[in-house]
Amino acid sequence: MNKLELNNLPSLQSQRGASKFGLLMLFLLISGFLTAGLKVAPLYVDHNLITGICEELVDNGEAVNMTITDVRNRVSNTLRINNVTDFDLNAITMRKENNRAIITIDYERRVELVANLDIVAKFNTVLQ
Repeated sequence: MNKLELNNLPSLQSQRGASKFGLLMLFLLISGFLTAGLKVAPLYVDHNLITGICEELVDNGEAVNMTITDVRNRVSNTLRINNVTDFDLNAITMRKENNRAIITIDYERRVELVANLDIVAKFNTVLQ
C-alpha cells in the first residue's frame, strides 16, 4: 500500500464506541444475570435463616433437651414470622450423640427461571 491508500483508511481514533448489536447483547447478558440472581438469592436467604435458627439451638445447648418436634416448631414459628411459606419441615432431622444434638437440614428447592428452565438448589447442612 502506498501512502495515499493509507490516508483513505479509517483511523483507529474514529472507530470508537459500541454498535447497537453490541449494546443489545450486553443488555441481554446483564439482564440474564440479574434475573437469575434475583431468583436464586431468596433461596440462600431462606436457607441462612433456617440454619441460623438451628445453629443457635445447637450452640446454646437447647437442642439437647428438645425433641425433633420442638425444633421443627421453633423453625416453623420463625419462618411464619419471616413469611417463608414453602419449606418442608420434614427436611430437618435430629439425632443425639454423646449428649450433643446433631441437626441435619437436607432439602432441595426448584425455581422456574424462564419457560421450561429451572434452577435447582440442593442444601445439605449438618450442625453439631
